[in-house]
Amino acid sequence: MVIVENVTRLSERRKQHASEAFPNDALETIRSAVEAVPTSVFEGTTKHTEIRAFDASISDGLPRYEFEGRATGGYNPNCKLWSHLGFNYSVDLYNADDRIAIEVEKSERKNISDDLLKFQKGYRTQKDGRPKIEFGCLVVPVNYRGSDNLYQHSLTKLDFMKGILFIDDVAVVGYRIPLTD
Repeated sequence: MVIVENVTRLSERRKQHASEAFPNDALETIRSAVEAVPTSVFEGTTKHTEIRAFDASISDGLPRYEFEGRATGGYNPNCKLWSHLGFNYSVDLYNADDRIAIEVEKSERKNISDDLLKFQKGYRTQKDGRPKIEFGCLVVPVNYRGSDNLYQHSLTKLDFMKGILFIDDVAVVGYRIPLTD
């Protein structure tokens, strides 16, 4: 099983005024789904190889969330939150009822900024009078290939961008990739 080592909310790092904090029950459900992923999804993986089985395994533990990937191939249109605006971007997992988007990263530092911008864009995009994304969640490794701490990088990026992130809250879940140490 995957070990979750750290969980931090943006609301803990900035003074929350008008925004809500990431819901505890939703965050615990996400954490449990990450922890339930079998270590076998990481066996035989190589650098620069997408570990789609990790995302799919997390999705299995989150039945109320739409999953970007499909077992039959292609992408789930319910995760393409901006297709009506002509943008082909999507989020990895999405709960439309609770307005929670999840981005799962395995290695790329540069994607963290993109993920945060997706959360921001989702907060600025309305559906039924509410933002499409009220809460964002980054699921990132604390040990990519034994050294790169994407969790700490995510917190640094959040601190840098917190003054311009107009979203209720963002949670960062730091997990340990098994088999890399």
